[in-house]
Amino acid sequence: MTSLGLYGLRGGTGSSSLLAALGYALHTLEQRVLLVDMCPENLLRLHFNLAVTQTGGWARALLDGQDWTDQVWSLAPNLSVLPHGRLIGTERAPLEQALNRRPGLWARRLDALAQHYDWILFDLPRRLPCRDDVVSCQLQIQVIEADAACHVLLQQQEERADSLLLNRFDPASQVQRDLALIWRQHYDARLLPVTVHSDEAMREALACKQPVGRYAPDSLVAQDVLSLAIWCQAHQGELR
Repeated sequence: MTSLGLYGLRGGTGSSSLLAALGYALHTLEQRVLLVDMCPENLLRLHFNLAVTQTGGWARALLDGQDWTDQVWSLAPNLSVLPHGRLIGTERAPLEQALNRRPGLWARRLDALAQHYDWILFDLPRRLPCRDDVVSCQLQIQVIEADAACHVLLQQQEERADSLLLNRFDPASQVQRDLALIWRQHYDARLLPVTVHSDEAMREALACKQPVGRYAPDSLVAQDVLSLAIWCQAHQGELR
């Protein structure tokens, strides 16, 4: 089993949509996949046609004293999602306290899940509750867009080893082409060889509550994500 975490350098980089698409792409490659939503916004479930009114998830179960494994939704054979669960604002602090009282909680859960899945994919917020080591993934990928905000944030970032994935790239944009060239020069060791292009199909897929590979399998972005899945699978042995 390999664990992978995806998170944005800033908000709004499309990391949740990417993770849903990557999970579906790995599933089409006959991998057993579990997607876990660590974001309090609880949006990952919407990519797999779960009802907006559905409130359950691992965080909700933790606060309510329920079994978290009962919150896993089977979407298809060997493809499952574990939502975050809906919390109100005043419940954020109790969740952090509950995680603090259970150090290594997710490491133990990963051990328990290892025999059932080939990949466990985490939709990570920019910062996890309490601390950054709540979930420790074998591969962590930071999602960036070729814009001035991400360029500044990359320069201000402390030294990190996380891989970088360029998302929503528009080759018709001069600014984006220039930034991509600069980043290849300065962050080549961290930048993944796969670039995900801007494509309206990704936005349409969420509106239809589907991962983009199911909604528009022949779209450019679906093919980009499939290339990313193939890259992940090819490097899986190195990550164990």
